[in-house]
Amino acid sequence: MACVLVGHQHQRLSEGLRTALQARFESVFMVADLGSLKEGTGKLQPQLVVIDLGLAAGRLEPLLAELHRLAPTGRCLVLSDYDDPMLDALVLSQGADGVVHKTALGTELSLAVTAVMAGQRFGDAAGAAPT
Repeated sequence: MACVLVGHQHQRLSEGLRTALQARFESVFMVADLGSLKEGTGKLQPQLVVIDLGLAAGRLEPLLAELHRLAPTGRCLVLSDYDDPMLDALVLSQGADGVVHKTALGTELSLAVTAVMAGQRFGDAAGAAPT
């Protein structure tokens, strides 16, 4: 079963993400805290984990490493509040498969999911479009 797990604390944005992702995945699971994100990743083995950068609480690299360990074939897409190419580069260097700015979700989420699921990186540091 193709599924995606979304870790985001704000219900309103989470519901928008659910709607957008349901077109691509059989199941979309939502969690609002770090413990549930880790537990869900281990149990569900999602093809994609979408993580709000704020949920990582400044510990993105170890979180991404753990998520990749829990679901070795899964991809990780990080949502960022910041439009900063240097931060995007850092997020990608810490193990994310892609990064999307929340201000561009409407135009870039689908592109990012397509790129990341195809094994490509997505984000400003990797170019404006998938590389």
